[in-house]
Formats: sequence, structure tokens, C-alpha cells
Amino acid sequence: MHNTHLFVSCAAHLEPLLKEELHNLGLVDIRLGYRGVYLPNTFENIFKVNYLSRLATRVLLPLAQFDCPDTETLYREVRKIPWLDYLDETKTLSIDANISHPHIRHSLYGAQLVKDAVCDAIREKKDARPSVDTKNPDVQLNIFIQKNKATLSFDTSGAPLYKRGWKEVSGEASLPETLAAAILMRAQYCAREVLCDPFCGSGTFLIEAACMATDTPAGFFRNKWGFIHLPSFKKEEWDAFKAYHNAKRHPGISAHIIGSDSDKNSVALCKEHLRKTGFEKEVLLLNSPVNKLRLSQSPTLLVTNPPFGKRMEAPPELYKDLGRFMKTQCSATPWGYLLASSFHLVRATGCPVLSEWPLQHGGLTVSLYQLKN
Repeated sequence: MHNTHLFVSCAAHLEPLLKEELHNLGLVDIRLGYRGVYLPNTFENIFKVNYLSRLATRVLLPLAQFDCPDTETLYREVRKIPWLDYLDETKTLSIDANISHPHIRHSLYGAQLVKDAVCDAIREKKDARPSVDTKNPDVQLNIFIQKNKATLSFDTSGAPLYKRGWKEVSGEASLPETLAAAILMRAQYCAREVLCDPFCGSGTFLIEAACMATDTPAGFFRNKWGFIHLPSFKKEEWDAFKAYHNAKRHPGISAHIIGSDSDKNSVALCKEHLRKTGFEKEVLLLNSPVNKLRLSQSPTLLVTNPPFGKRMEAPPELYKDLGRFMKTQCSATPWGYLLASSFHLVRATGCPVLSEWPLQHGGLTVSLYQLKN
């Protein structure tokens, strides 16, 4: 592969944590960027980040970088790429565009230009063109243009990496798996902790914690990847890589992860996700509002995401109930971590705030608050 660097994207504010995670996975020469990091371009790095990183969103392989003063240049430069190395007329594609340009006012228009250039180049050679599939394409491309500089990349991940493969249906305002993993890392979660999430919803915190506690790779439940369409991809190397890391999986401590929710439908969905992932023994699941939740053992760590947002904002009383729950049911918990959109609501818990970490979730600016119990 001739390009020297990969770009690994992540959610806002997670760049330093992503760099630390990749360093701990054995990657070297990592350079911080905006909304991600740069890495040397090797198949080992492509495999490692896609399969093992819990924080990465996409792993992008640049195919072309060029000055882009106008739309004609964009079309011409994209068409130059030897597209038959990556897809043919039988495959489907989709274009993800992020464009800030005086002559390309809408990213959708830029994506259309790129799609036309790719399809026209293939039709010239094969007398047929690939189809567009925005939901489940064979090949995902990414066009990024800023200050008249364009980068067209092949998305080696395919679907974004927060789609772990086990969550068929999400609850309303469901937390992305990558953000849940980042919060657990920030809380310094490890397998010996007794973790509790009293607002577990569909189970994102619970299952991310179970994966971490059992050394289950982040991509273990996925079955589709973009990099299989790269020209030098070797299936036997990929199969050997997966087998090596899958062999490190081990059972977790029974019921050391506790989840509860007041909504029966959310609990039923969470139960189905636990069944699908095989983590029923690691997780104790309850159906109870937080003001009635009683535990047989005290957690050592509380991490939770109460309802918030324009349609789901929890009342202050719910946060007061959470504070009382921490005091009465979590005597072994020195602190808790609470994702919330309002400091005013967090104060209603009655717990001192030790730190605040700004994050983005669902288009909202939120914060992870560390509370002293």
C-alpha cells in the first residue's frame, strides 16, 4: 500500500484517550490530529484498530490528496484513481462527505460529484457502473475538503466502528458504544470492580464493560469490514489475526456488572442483547426505578447515563433519587460517574462534583461528571 499514513477518527474530545489506547495496543508513531490520530499505514495497524480499538470510529486510508479549487478539479482528480483495484460494477458504494468550500456549498453535492467520477471511470472500463447503497455498501469512501485541499479516502472499517454488531435495535437516545467505552476508561473500570448502571437502557455500558472484563475484542461480534476489498488483503492473515486475539477471551466474574432500568421494554431489549453476546452470567439485570432499587452487594463503581435531551429530560427528583441510591446502596463506592447535559441537574444528587469532562452525544454538548459519594 503506497500511502504512508492512516487516519483513525473518533468523537470530539477523545483524541488523547484514543492515542493512549492505541499505544497500549502496541501501535507506535501515533500523531494527534483533529477528531482523530494519524498512524503508519500497515495491514497490521488496519487490523488492530478495526478489531481491537474500543474508541475509534473509522480507519481511513487516503487514496488521493490534491488541491481542489473547483468542482471540475474534484471530478477529474477522483476519476484518475484506478477504481477497479477497489470495486467493480457488481459492487455497491456510498460516499461520506465533509466539505467546507466556497464553490461546493453542500456536502451532498460534493458526494454526488465523487460518486459520478467513480461510476464514470468504472463504466468506461466495464460498460456498467456500480450501484449506490447508503445503508449497507460494499465499499465506503470518504471525501474531506477544507481550504481548497481535498483528501479522498477508502474507509477500511465499512460501517462505523461503534456498530459493534450486537445491537440490532437501540433504545431512544442510545449511547454509542465508543462513547460508553471512553467513559468506562475514564472511570478506570477494570474486571475486579463491581460496576452498577441504574439507568442501563438497552445495555450499552453493561456490554462494553463485559467485553473489557473478558478481553473480548471490540469487533468480535461484527462480520463485515471494508478492508476486505483492498487489493493486497489476504484472508488467511486476517483469519489468523482474529484467531490469535479471540483466544485471549475468558469468562468474567459472575454478576460483577449490575444493570437496572425502570422501563420494562428497555430491560427486555437489554436481556436480548445479553443473550446475543453471551454475557448473561457476567451481568445481573434488574427491572426497578432507582428509588426502589435494592442490591445484595455494594458496587465499587457507578457509571450511568440518566435520560436527557429535549424529549427525554429527567426531572430533578430523579437525580435526587440517584444521590440517595448512591448513599444508601453504594457504601463501597467512593465515587460515581454521571453523563448529563446540565450541571444544575447533577447538583440535585447532593454529591460533590470532583471533575467535569466535556463530550458530544447525539448532537448535544454534555459532560461526564465525577461525583464523590
